Amino acid sequence: MLQTNAYAHIVSQPVFSENAKHVLCTLIYFDIFSYPLTAQEIFERCTLNNFNQVGEGLEELLANGTVFFIKDFFCLHNNESLIEKRLAGNNAADKSLEIAKRITNIIKRFPYVKGVMLSGSISKNYMDKDSDIDYFIITSTNRLWVSRLFFVLFQKMVFFNRSKYLCYNYMVDEEHMAIGDKSFYTAIEASTLIPVYNFEAYNGFCKSNLWIQAYYPNYPMAEDALLDNKQSLTQRVLEKLFNNDFGDWLDQWLMKKIEAKWRRRYSPNMFAGTKNLHLKRHTAKAHTDGHYNRIMDMYDKKKKEYEQLYNVQLEIKTHLITSIKLNA
Repeated sequence: MLQTNAYAHIVSQPVFSENAKHVLCTLIYFDIFSYPLTAQEIFERCTLNNFNQVGEGLEELLANGTVFFIKDFFCLHNNESLIEKRLAGNNAADKSLEIAKRITNIIKRFPYVKGVMLSGSISKNYMDKDSDIDYFIITSTNRLWVSRLFFVLFQKMVFFNRSKYLCYNYMVDEEHMAIGDKSFYTAIEASTLIPVYNFEAYNGFCKSNLWIQAYYPNYPMAEDALLDNKQSLTQRVLEKLFNNDFGDWLDQWLMKKIEAKWRRRYSPNMFAGTKNLHLKRHTAKAHTDGHYNRIMDMYDKKKKEYEQLYNVQLEIKTHLITSIKLNA
């Protein structure tokens, strides 16, 4: 459940070091999701240069009563139920991961699927009763919409059009993997992707989005995909049906049909920029609930509350990218 409530009264105005500001900003963002963090997780989700700086920032925030330490986790509220909720969500994510692997074993056989990654809540190792299993799909060039057709049919026939176990809300093709919206929200979503099928596609995505390291230089890349990379006979046979002029025509026709349908259904504001709905020949992004804007608004509001409460500015600059941390 998202939190927007005010915070406890303070007696004096502490002075925050830069280390403490970085740590506090990270905790503020994840407090939106009621998600306490370990010290290592804070380090991975901020731009501080080393773990010792995180420790120094945490000691400062603990000393002045801004942050609480409960059962190995740091949070903004002295509430042990937040820890219990997180641990229950972690356990649910482990179970959902097994479901996602079984579903990926099916969808990787769809034509033109070149990579499957998990995104959203499950990629943050957290699931609750309202969470969907979100997939980030990479397809062959100029066949994204043909490939998406099989996802639509599978979801309708198997899951009766419900997205609980198969929410394919972001698809790109293998020549257009660079993400246009370069914000810290997008950076955490992209850096936490879990490769399930085809590690090479995941690695290619990371190389196409080096800007993420400006926001999260410490976040570890995955070392391998969860499933093997072998292309199935089913996929090869299906692709032969569309490796022709008809496939080109169908891909463009499907894109136009879906775009017309979505423009009738959603307001023009949802199509502004690339944050919510983004439909191109090489991209199908369908964040139809306005989650991006809602989360960013809540973060800005919560950050301003802390700035006013402590009379401090919490603007954190991102790093310049001076090195490339990618698997060979």
